[in-house]
Amino acid sequence: MYETGKKLKNINERITKMEASLQTYLVAEAKLDYKADNQGQRNISQEYYDPSEIIGLENDIEKIKGWMLSSNEELRHVGIVGMGGLGKTTIARKLFNDKDVIHHFHKTIWVTVTKNFTEQRIMRGMLEQLGMKCSGFEKRELLPQIKKMLSDNKCLIVMDDVWKVDLDWWGRLCCQSSIFIITSRREDVIKKMGVEDSRIHQPRPLNKEESWSLLCKYAFSRSRGRCYDEGLEREGREILEKCGGLPLAIKTIGALLAPKADSPRQWKEICQDFHQLATKGDDTASVTSSLKLSYDELPAHLKSCLLCFSIFPEDFTIHAEQIVLWWVGEGLILGDEKERQLLNWDMNIFHN
Repeated sequence: MYETGKKLKNINERITKMEASLQTYLVAEAKLDYKADNQGQRNISQEYYDPSEIIGLENDIEKIKGWMLSSNEELRHVGIVGMGGLGKTTIARKLFNDKDVIHHFHKTIWVTVTKNFTEQRIMRGMLEQLGMKCSGFEKRELLPQIKKMLSDNKCLIVMDDVWKVDLDWWGRLCCQSSIFIITSRREDVIKKMGVEDSRIHQPRPLNKEESWSLLCKYAFSRSRGRCYDEGLEREGREILEKCGGLPLAIKTIGALLAPKADSPRQWKEICQDFHQLATKGDDTASVTSSLKLSYDELPAHLKSCLLCFSIFPEDFTIHAEQIVLWWVGEGLILGDEKERQLLNWDMNIFHN
């Protein structure tokens, strides 16, 4: 055992040295822009564009923004409805962070509702965003406090990903001085929450050129979002036919294709696999297929890391340090002795 321990220690030391010498080449290239200097060395520079730049949704954003900032009518509710991956949350987030919109309102509140929401969680989250500590309030006191705060301020409130609605609670929450943006996959939910038909917006899928532009920003980030290979473009456009113009599916598959930008053969294989998956599902099959392909491409240890998130409730705040230490403790990633000592303390809190 002693001799084996010495051999293992020696192997670990060699691996550590190899990792240090190869560290420059182990960085994810899809997120970096490389420039060669005079000596032929590769220097890392700041990425020159944001891959999450809005493509094909500009008109949607301007349309809803016009509704919100118009002084000719009194607007209380705006609905954004559509299938998963169509860009509802992207549009709402862009409006939420728009400078003109921010200046128009005294307060802005973002609430992610999800399927298994609780009134208490939503109300406490709203109060915290309004700048009030709500730890001392009982459940019955939360709603009156919210209404009091909203009555004194003109607020923009985004209710994202609403699946169902408690009409009694929602009716008591609404007030005249605020505007609510509600996103949902179900139009009947939007209407029950008081949105008029004329103020329900459904984003359209991206057209062929918008889809190709979005794919290029993710798949060819190292070449400034441009494709110079006709074979890759041919395979890429065939893949886009199966994405159905859904931005989420296009972004996901683009990130998957990025490390394979020098291999048309691998693009062709992904295109074939994508077809087999996409023909088995419902109208959101392209999103599910692109996510599954991305997951299948991960190394085994990263799949295990990803699956660890399944134990957390939906929309739960996860602290990065906590989850990393947990991975170290499970043996999914390597950590030094100090990290392991921290883990023993941290995991006790986590399980409690």
